[in-house]
This record gives sequence, C-alpha cells and structure tokens, in this order.
Amino acid sequence: MKKFLGALFLSFVLSHSALAVTNIPWTKEGCESVKGTWITTHSATDPGCDEAHCNGMNYCRSNVDLNWWSAFIWCQSIGHKLVSLSHLCPGVPSGPNSASKACLNAYGVDNVSYRWTNMPWSTNMGLIIGSAGDIRDNATRNWAGCRAVCEE
Repeated sequence: MKKFLGALFLSFVLSHSALAVTNIPWTKEGCESVKGTWITTHSATDPGCDEAHCNGMNYCRSNVDLNWWSAFIWCQSIGHKLVSLSHLCPGVPSGPNSASKACLNAYGVDNVSYRWTNMPWSTNMGLIIGSAGDIRDNATRNWAGCRAVCEE
C-alpha cells in the first residue's frame, strides 16, 4: 500500500510540474525566452491597409510546426492564448476565404507557411492563415504543419 501511495504521489507531482505555466512578459525578449519569434502585424498606415483591416498588434509565434492541440497548449504554457481570427485578421468574415490577401493584417509579416487560429471550423478541422494572407479551413487539427501564434 505504501508503494502504491508513493507511486501515486510521485505521478501527481510529475504531471503537475509538466503542466506548469510560465507567464512570459509580453515583450520581444519574453517571447524569445521561450524559443518563439515576436511578430508585429501591419498598422493602419501601412500601404494597402486601413483601420478596419490592420491593427499593428504584437504576437508570439512558435518556431516549430505544431498540430492544433499542441499550439493551443504551447500558448497556454507561456501564459497566453492561441490567436483569434478577429484579432489576427480584423475585418474578415468568420468563415474561410481562400483568396490571397484576405487577411491583410498578417500578409507577409513573417516567413512561415501557415499559422493556427483558435477557431475550430468543425470537430476535426481548424482555420489557418497562410503567408499570402489566405484563410483556409482544410487543415485537420491533428496536422503538425502550422505554427502557434499567441496573443496577450
């Protein structure tokens, strides 16, 4: 019985520490401290932008491709949340729109192919934002081909 209780206690301690949250400072240095890349989206004064579609917000992006579940957990583990479509792509309807530059705010701000949003499109699918500003709904949430983008 002692061994069982000891093993139970040890498993609780180990699992609890694995779920520890690091509340990083919302700065470039804080993001880089967790092996992320600090990105800033376009501002309303950038060419081709306006206040309805570009907000100049800062985000912390993972440096490795993850599936949707891992992206969600990575953002939580650093004390933040997976980006919402309305923040990363202001002024864009809530559904998919595969047109290039549909998401002007994130168009060309970094060199990754795809980024996860917090918006599940269906039970198995998630909305992703491509480097060309395209919004897609054809990514299964188990696909490890996108980067996590966290917001404050």
